[in-house]
Formats: sequence, C-alpha cells, structure tokens
Amino acid sequence: MKKVNVALTIALAAVMIFILPVKSKGQDDEHHEHKQDKDKTEIILSGVKVRNVGDDSIVIYINKKDHQINYGGTNWGTFPFYCKKGKFNGHWAGVDFGWNGYVNKDFNMDFGAGNEYLNMNTARSLMVNLNPFELNVNIAGNKFGFTSGLGFSLNNYYYSGSYTLIGDSAKLVAFNTIDDKGKTVGMKVNKLFVSYITIPLLFEYQTNAGHRMNSFHITAGVIGGLRLQTYQKQRLYQWQDTYFLSDAKGNKVASFYADKALIRNHDPYHMNPFKLDATVRVGWSYLNLFATYSLTPMYQKNKGPVLYPWTVGITLLGW
Repeated sequence: MKKVNVALTIALAAVMIFILPVKSKGQDDEHHEHKQDKDKTEIILSGVKVRNVGDDSIVIYINKKDHQINYGGTNWGTFPFYCKKGKFNGHWAGVDFGWNGYVNKDFNMDFGAGNEYLNMNTARSLMVNLNPFELNVNIAGNKFGFTSGLGFSLNNYYYSGSYTLIGDSAKLVAFNTIDDKGKTVGMKVNKLFVSYITIPLLFEYQTNAGHRMNSFHITAGVIGGLRLQTYQKQRLYQWQDTYFLSDAKGNKVASFYADKALIRNHDPYHMNPFKLDATVRVGWSYLNLFATYSLTPMYQKNKGPVLYPWTVGITLLGW
C-alpha cells in the first residue's frame, strides 16, 4: 500500500506542476486549501501538501497519519491477507496447491503382486483446490470459531507404468499396453483425473483475529466431497499404430488403433461418488500448510482395490 501511496503522490505532484500556474487567485472549495503570495503557492489535499516555491521548484510534504486510509475497520494494507477488525475469519477460502496419492489399508504404498498398475509417480501427482466461498461463525472471543464454505478439488494420480484401466467390467481391471512385438508402449502421460465439489466443516483457533499477517492458526475438521468428473488420460510418444492390451501372463486380450497422441477415456471406474476427508490446516502469516486423509475408500466395495487417498500442500492465496 505504501508503494501505491507514493505513486499517487508523484502523480498528484505531476498534475500540480501544470495546474498551479493557471489557478486564479482566491480559488477555494471544501476539499482544497490554497495559500498564494508573490513567490509561493501551497495546496493541501488529503494529508498531502504540495508547495510551489518560485518558478521551477516544488516541495511535497506527506502527513502519514492523515494519509492512512481505513474502510470499515478493514486493514487493506495487508490485502489479500486481511480480515475485518475484530472479526473471526477462518482459513478455507483461497487457492491450494499440493500433491496427492493413496495408501492401502496398512497405510503403505506397497500394493503387492498383481497390482502393479497402482504404482504412482507421486512427484507428478499434483492437485489444486479452488475454494471461492467461506462462511465463518465466531464461537469464543473471535479466536475460536466454525468455518464452512464451498470448493472444488482437482486431483491427478500419475501412474508410473503404461497400464490402461477398464471400468465397464464387473470390477476395476487394468491391462498393460504393448505393441505388436510385445514391448510396453511408452507414454508421456498416464494419469487418472478426479474432480470433486467440496463442503468443509472446520473448527479453528487463531491468535490474532484482527491481523492475519501476525497470527498463528490451527484448523481441524472434515471435508465432504461429491465426485464430478473422472477420466484416464494417456499421451503416447508414437501413434497411428495398432496396440494391444495384455494380462499379467502376457496374453493379448484386446487391441485398439491409436490415431492420435492423446487418449482420454471418461468413466467412473467404480469410484465412490462421495468422500469424507479428515483435514488439518496450520500456519502463520504467509505460510499456510494443509493435509487431508480420506476416511472413505476410493473405490466402491468389492469393485476395486481398497485405497485411501491423501493430500499435502500449501495455500498459495487466501482471503
């Protein structure tokens, strides 16, 4: 905000350089005060005093106290990390960025023989949360309160292999993608994309309700989700060729012709339509971290592997 004030002041000064020579004596109104004599002219406007000394000199005085602007108790100097003075403001609305994955019921990522298609490239499995709306309810002293709202969660699960998911069977199955020589087909991208609309139910404690830039907070609760879209995306290194799907024994069970590099198959893949995640958010000032762990399995019972998704990340922008 200081930089903006300086810029406005410089602009004002530039305007005054052209205005002052043409002002007539005695001109005044409720917003301006003019003092003119033989050698100098002075204008006071909103805490900024511009004095013209002689024909080629100008001096600018800034009254910091008078120049400070405050609208409705809001500290705009820390935008977007601001809140209305004395009001509880939770940490949900904003943009989150992080990584996601899943674990089995034993809380590890060793999925055993026959489930090689579940192996992930976690470093590429990025996720983004877009949380535009937030509702806050103060419970105690504007430091402890309840937060809800609305959000959208976009999740990418990158597979390390070249497996193709089949969702139109009785349960989820996956086959390795090979060429006519039996070699695995290389892929630039092989991922599962899942999006949700989310509603949080969070309780938060924060140390400074009036100034986010100087406040520690810790948040805990659950986030409910409704699945919106699911698809597998594959991008091939080579295309315009016939490829095959093979089972664990190397038998070819199906074939397809790849007429383009990008393949996108929309299918629910027997995923649960709803989810419930436990979540923790903690931070101070600009640093805001979060983590979630799903309390519900990723796939429907007896329709797919028993997996529990997780996410970790940082809030890039909050309001």
